[in-house]
Order: sequence, then structure tokens, then C-alpha cells
Amino acid sequence: MVTVTDENDVAVPSAFVFLQASPQAVALRCVTDFAGHCEFSNLTAASYQLRVEKEGFYSVTLPAVQTGAAANVAANIDVTLSHQQEVREVVDVVESPLAIDPEQIAAQQTLSGLDVLNIPYPATHDYRNVLNFIPGVVRDVTGQSHVAGAETYQTLTMLDGFNITQPANGQLLARISTDAFRSIQVEPAREPAEFGKGSGGLLLLNTGIGDDHFHFYATDFVPSWQDKGGWKFDQFLPRLTFSGPLQKGKVWFYDAVEGEYDNIVYTELPANADNDHLLRIGNLAKLQANVTSRNIVTTSFLVNHLHDQYDGLSPLSPQLSNPSDVESAYVASVKDQYYFPGGELLEAGLAFDQYNLKWTPNGTSPYFIAPEPLGETASGSYYLSEATRARRWQALSNLFLPPQHWHGRHDLKFGADFDRLVYDAQFVRQPISYWPSSLASGPCPTNNGVPTLPSPCSRYSTFSGGSPSATYDFESSAYAEDRWLIGNRLLVEPGVRLDWDEVIRSPLLSPRLAGTYVLDNSGNTKLSAGIGLVYDPSFLFLIARPFAGQRTDYFFNTSTGGLTGIVPTTFSVDQKALEAPRFINWSLGLERKLPAAIYLKAEFLEKRGSRGFVYNTPSGSSGNFILENTRDDRYDAFELTLRHNFRESYMLMGSYTRSRARSNQVLDFNVDNPLLSPQQPGPYTWDTPNRFLSWGYVPLFKLPIIHQTEIAYSLETRTGFPFNVTNDQQQLVGPPGSRRFPEYFSLNLQLEKRFHLFGYFWALRGGFDNITGHSNPYVVNSDINSPQFLTFSGFQGRGFTSRIRLLGKK
Repeated sequence: MVTVTDENDVAVPSAFVFLQASPQAVALRCVTDFAGHCEFSNLTAASYQLRVEKEGFYSVTLPAVQTGAAANVAANIDVTLSHQQEVREVVDVVESPLAIDPEQIAAQQTLSGLDVLNIPYPATHDYRNVLNFIPGVVRDVTGQSHVAGAETYQTLTMLDGFNITQPANGQLLARISTDAFRSIQVEPAREPAEFGKGSGGLLLLNTGIGDDHFHFYATDFVPSWQDKGGWKFDQFLPRLTFSGPLQKGKVWFYDAVEGEYDNIVYTELPANADNDHLLRIGNLAKLQANVTSRNIVTTSFLVNHLHDQYDGLSPLSPQLSNPSDVESAYVASVKDQYYFPGGELLEAGLAFDQYNLKWTPNGTSPYFIAPEPLGETASGSYYLSEATRARRWQALSNLFLPPQHWHGRHDLKFGADFDRLVYDAQFVRQPISYWPSSLASGPCPTNNGVPTLPSPCSRYSTFSGGSPSATYDFESSAYAEDRWLIGNRLLVEPGVRLDWDEVIRSPLLSPRLAGTYVLDNSGNTKLSAGIGLVYDPSFLFLIARPFAGQRTDYFFNTSTGGLTGIVPTTFSVDQKALEAPRFINWSLGLERKLPAAIYLKAEFLEKRGSRGFVYNTPSGSSGNFILENTRDDRYDAFELTLRHNFRESYMLMGSYTRSRARSNQVLDFNVDNPLLSPQQPGPYTWDTPNRFLSWGYVPLFKLPIIHQTEIAYSLETRTGFPFNVTNDQQQLVGPPGSRRFPEYFSLNLQLEKRFHLFGYFWALRGGFDNITGHSNPYVVNSDINSPQFLTFSGFQGRGFTSRIRLLGKK
């Protein structure tokens, strides 16, 4: 039997193990199970070469392994695979080559830790920006990522095996140093029954741990400067990572700290009121202890803190019109893995995460909005004061059984998960005045809070409610799945999970079925297919919306100043009438190794959602919104990807996606959204029918002046995002998403030079984001009554960027 573990004695599943008697002989192959074991049978007594490979690890070759006269290898063989990491020197290590994995059933796109470091993209200190370069993932204008056309909160995000999505609104808010990742994986379809709290699929964030050698890295420890009305401080984005043994072979630590200090300057604003200061710090600390050879305990603690003095500062929103933003996040976890002598693996874990947010207006002046040539400009003090806290306690357990043999090999897995969620919130709002033009502005004249007539405003909004509230939920789930290997080519994964939560209070059974079939003996062509029923959880931010407050809008005739209507907006939930949103997801995939070691992957994905949560106004109820199960979502995508690996982890990738993300009720109404309209069908605001991605990093060969220099690039071109058209009273004109931004195109190009200096190894990178200077606006004047209707602004210009990394001693 061959046992494969990593440098910390953790089992490595799905590793390829090859035995070859001679260079001319056909290699025998097996794949390790959950416990890292694989076994060869019917072997003759001979000397074999044993080779072990898995993508993301360095391969290991044992040149002479002896087998006995019996049918199996004479003794157990233990092999240690080391995780692939940044190579500082030219050393005798070989990365495992890219290969088609017959054991990989889920539709999966992976970025290695080196990809996260090497792909050039804007703001490389934020790993969420690199997600945009994973096929099937689209980042919207607010910075949130959407997997397979889904809402952000419909994607289950896991950090080292634990759920870290914001417990109330499901957003991806946790910040982790980009130097800390071993891999980032996205699974939009064919995910196993183990995972089921999101129809959008999985986002798996996997971070490192120390080993028996001390390592340290430092990145961007030199601040930058900017010339905006004179030379001023720009950014300081330091990152420091260090790891090593506390007791060699037994206990290891890992720590990744990062910081950010930004001086955001807009020369369009008045002097001494043209900047915003943002301070952020984060730290991920981990510890692994091998209590015994069979018992491994891992703990981690992630902390984030952010303070933004004038959140949202822009030429259209001066300092005092923006709130002070203070945010923090805490994620703690502990996991215990125990390997039983019979081959069973039991893991149990506990985790806690908490996200805090506090918005505080800078002053008490009345808040008003007036149109400008490029959009709407705000004045006065921000209208909203907000304090929220979302918490999750999570307990999970998974049991892996040793392989069972019945008409093939069965790898059985069972598990359970329990979560307690709490959302506390408090909101205080002041009125908002809307003006029909920029010729006059200020608060609308009122008498005891009621607008006086005639009014010079076009709209006046008042608010009530928002008192302190708490919303709770308890979720429980259990699953069972089998990986059934039928022969050498066919692998089937049936599974089922059972979910229950305190909001819906109904048991939800979710069957799944997926599999792969290898079409040829060489393993160079694989077909994958799957279908499954997926339920979305009960999102607390929707359940808690009635507690957020109510709004009353007064509308006026912009010519006479007369009152034309009063529209109250309220929200209500009847939990007994709710059902769980459900999706039927099916997919078909093809992987093929082409000549010149080019790997092709083609995926077709279809998702059909029904009973989705949405706030709607029943007929005749004006602005009285009720949470209903009337939303139907539809997502179709065809994705084609080509990848080619060079030596020493160099890579080229290109991907084209044709997709459609639509809903029959696409609008999201809430107390802070001034849009007035009945629910309507349309595309989601991140819908991109055509999208092409490419990135790569390759060495510049045989050029002595630029020896050890690499070139890296990333490219994105896509259809522009859709947006809504409104009138000067914020009423929807035409169907949602009736207009689109211009086509987006951005090419980022950088050079990186590695060198020795002062006894250390360094890497210096420089280049340009959007090197072609293509105009990519993210702001549009969508007011159909404005003379500047459809005027685009907020262009992404060409920007020089640089990075310096200290990679340790020579």
C-alpha cells in the first residue's frame, strides 16, 4: 500500500501514483482515497519506479521500489508531497504537470497560490479582484463577485473548510492577504452533496501552513506618492508572511499580516476638502499540531478592521455628504482530524465568525440631491446612521470510510453541519430632498416635517422605524455520498442531503447525481455530467428587512410645485407562507488534452430557479412590499477554456463564455432604494452575454540583459453591464436593464525582475493597468429628463503600478 501525505503529515487525496517496471513498459496507475491510500494488486516480484503527482504539489519519484513474491508491494510505502510554492532559487524540484483528473467530478476552475501572485490585476492587495479572472466569475461595479450568474449571497464561500459568507447578507467581506493562498477554487456545478447552502456554487479559499523550515516574505513595504495638485502621499500596502516550526515534525505556525493606508484625492473638489483617508489592517494566524501520528488539530484566527473617514467620496459627493465607515470581522476555527487504524477518517470542527459595520454621518446638516451634468450630486450630511452585527456559530463533522468493494470501489462519506445565526441592526435616517435642477438646492421647505406648498423640490423622502432589532435562524443539515468507481473509466457520485432551518421549518431533501467517464486508455479525454436539486438558505437580511424602517415619498410637479402624490413604502414578512427557494442545476463538461500540452475544457451549464425570495407589491397595495416566493431565475452558459503550462509553473490561459443571467422579477426593493416601479423581468446588473478572459506569465528567454525576467499579462473584454433608466423623480422608465455600458476592454501588462541584493532574494515588478487607455466608464447619467442623459463618466484610465517583494535569504 502507498500512503501519500503532505509536508505536515496530512493525507493527500486524489493523488496519482504510477508504477513502471521499465521505461518501455506501460505504467500502472492508482489514485489515493480520502485517507491518502492507494493499493496495487497482481504485481510480480520486480523493481519498479514509483512516481507520485498531484497538481499544486511537487512530484516525487522513487527510482527503485521492490515488490515481493506476493501480489502486493512488499511493504507499506510512505510518500511526502510538498505543496508548490514560490521558488527563490533554481533548485532540483519538478512541479506536477497539469493533467486531466478522472477523480474530479465537479465543474471546477482553480487558481494556484502562484497564480494569485503572478496574474496582474488592479489592486493586487485584494484577492477578491483576482476572482474576476476565473472563468464564470463576474465582479460587479460594487466589487462583489457573482459565480455562474448568481447573486453573491447564493454562493457558499469556505475558508479552509468553514463557511465565511457574511451571515446576514451573504456578501464576501473577509479580507485575507494575497500572499497567504495555496489555491482558490470555484465550483459552479456538480458540487457534491456535502455542500448545499447556495445555488450559485462554491468558492473555496485554501490558505497555507508552516513546515519544518522558517519562511518569510514581505511585499509592497515602500509607500507610493501621487501628483494631484502637488506631490502627496498615495498608498501604503504592506504585507508580511512568516511561518515555521514550533516543534519540528509536530507543531507549525503560520501568520499573514496585511495593511492598507490610502489617501484618496479628487482635484475636482475644493482644496482642503478633496481627500479621504482609509485605514485597514488584517491578520490570519494559524497553528497545526500533530498530537499523534493519527490525530491532527488545526486552529486559525482571522481579524479584519477598516476605518474610512468619508466612505464614498467622489466629485459628486463631497466630504460631509459621506458617512464615516468602521467595519470589523472576526473568524475563528478549530478542526480535529483522526485517522483510525481501519482506514476511517473522522474530522470535526467548530467555527465562529462575526461582522460589524457602523456608519456615522459627518454632521447633522439636511441631506439633499440635485442633478449635475455627469450625474446626481449630494450635499449636506449623509442621511443614514447604521450599526449592524452579524454572527454565526458553526459545528461540522465528516466521516470518511475506507474503500468498500462491490461491483467496483466505493468511497463513502457522511457528515452533518449545524449553524446558529444572529443579525442585530439599528438604523436612524433623516429626510432626503431631491431637486429638479442644480440651479437651486438645499432642504425642501417643511412645516412639522410635512413639505410646504408650492414646493421647489421634485421629491421629498422621510423615514421612520429602524429601531434596534435582532433576527435569528438555526440551520441543520446532514448528507451522505458515494464515489463509485466502476471499472477503470467510469466514476459515479450519487449523494443526498437533508436541510432544515428555523425560518422555513420544513425538511428539504436534495438528491444529487454526477459522474465522469474517461473515453480513452491514455486518460486524455474525459466527459462529465451531473444534475442536482439545490436549495438556498433563508437569508436573514431579507427576513429582517421590515425592521430596517419605512419610507414616505412626496412627489411634486416640477413646474407648479404642487403635490402630485404621496407614496408610503413598507415591508412585511409572513414566515409561515414562505417556501425554500430551489434550483435544478445540470451541466455537461468535456476535457481533452490537445497536442503541445494544451488542455481544453468545455462546459455547458443550465440553472433553473423557482420560488426565489423577492419583495413584491400585490395588486393595489402601492408601496407595501411583501416577501414572496415568486422569483424565477434562469442562467445558461457555455464556456470554453484553453490552458498551457510551461516549465517552472509558467502558464497561459484563454477563456470565452457565452451566458445569460435573467429573472422574471429582477428589482431589489429596500427602504434605501428610491426606485419606484412594479416588479419586472430583465437581466441582472452583472449579466455579460459575451466575455473573453486571458492571462499568463512567461519568462523572457536568452536575453542576457533581462535575465530572470518574466512578463505577465491579463486581459478582459466583455459586453457592458446593463443599467436602469429613470426620470428626475427616480421612477423607472422602460424595462430594467434596457441600456448597457459600452463594451469593456482592459489589458494589464507587467514585467518582473528577480535578483539578489544584500544577501536576500528580491522580485521587482512594474507595468500598466489598462495599458491601452481604453475608456471603461462605471458611472452614467441615467436620468431621462436630464440634458446630459447617457453621459458616461468615472473612466478607468491607464495607470502605472509597481510591486516589490522580499522573498527571503539567498
